[in-house]
Amino acid sequence: MAKKRTTKKRNDSKKIENIKSGIDFNNTIFLIAGILLFLFAFYLLTLYITNKHSDKKEEEEPTTVEISKEKILVGSILSMSKEEYLVLCYEFSADNADTYNNLFTTASSTGKKIYKVNMSDALNKKYKTDSESNKNPTKESEFLINGPTLIKVSNNSVVDYIEGEEAIANYLS
Repeated sequence: MAKKRTTKKRNDSKKIENIKSGIDFNNTIFLIAGILLFLFAFYLLTLYITNKHSDKKEEEEPTTVEISKEKILVGSILSMSKEEYLVLCYEFSADNADTYNNLFTTASSTGKKIYKVNMSDALNKKYKTDSESNKNPTKESEFLINGPTLIKVSNNSVVDYIEGEEAIANYLS
């Protein structure tokens, strides 16, 4: 009887080990299946999002970048051309900006070569002054502009320097 019990215990322990290893095997299969399912769901979600964004891109019209040939920076006033031209400097956001826009449009429609400079632009702030302006700059770094100004340039040097709305209007008409 003692032999039957030990054999039965051994058989029982083998059954328990087989059951445990089966459970471990089943857990491993479920774990792998879960990971694969998660990755597949993530893949489908990625496809959905990228297709959604690509549909929007197809609907949007491409924007074209236009480079203004009229608007320049103070730093390039003397280097636009060897020919004679005018440069109108004013703040585009000022109350009287429409007046200067009209003067600019009128001058350019008569065939005058004219450029405009936005003095409220961050790149032009260092050339803006509240004190006296420099009316005879010989290089770009010497420009000091106080208020609306019309500058006539020829051969990369300042020929005329006109300040004030009325003086500019008279010069352009």
